[in-house]
Amino acid sequence: MSTAADRYQPIDLTRVREVIGHPMPFIAEKKSSYLGEFATRFIAHSTFFVVSTCDENGQLDCSPRGDPPGSVRVLDPWTLAVPDRPGNKLADSFENLSRNPAVGLMFLVPGLREAVRVNGDAFVTDDPELLGMLSAEGKPAVLATVVRVREVFSQCGKAVVRAKLWEGDQRGLAEAVTLGGDLGSLMVAESAAKMAGTLGDHLGEIGAMLEHSYRHELY
Repeated sequence: MSTAADRYQPIDLTRVREVIGHPMPFIAEKKSSYLGEFATRFIAHSTFFVVSTCDENGQLDCSPRGDPPGSVRVLDPWTLAVPDRPGNKLADSFENLSRNPAVGLMFLVPGLREAVRVNGDAFVTDDPELLGMLSAEGKPAVLATVVRVREVFSQCGKAVVRAKLWEGDQRGLAEAVTLGGDLGSLMVAESAAKMAGTLGDHLGEIGAMLEHSYRHELY
């Protein structure tokens, strides 16, 4: 069947790089293999996140999730526990995980432009103690997804700024994450030693660099 996509020609990665360029070294090196203090606090205050899974044929699925703050549990720096609530029973994510353990998650906190992303592999469990730990509104989780963390990194907030997603949140979740500090600096604090070599004297300017990018480099 012919579709509108057939009118266009794909380009290779070389051409993509010609158009968009390459990331600055400190951005390319920002990924971590574990959940540090900042990422842990960010996830603890997240009320909306997306879970991406993939079947054995490469077919992807993205599942939006919403819950009270603290519903996703950091069990240790290398492990997350994600609750499942009553839904439509399609179980697309679980179908995929039974065939391919790869998983990607993106966490958002109301009022914050930036996101935290986690990649790894996962499995589903019905462990009663863990389901109880993941309770919400007095009810245990239906099932739990245990994620073995492989990559953790923060994402700048240009998409949220362009979308004008947040109009303010009365719960003060953003302030609870930043603790009154500058979020840009907090995002890199745990990787300061690694980033010092590429940022040098500019290490303390991350917040200002992000703000400039949000104000002048959205389009």
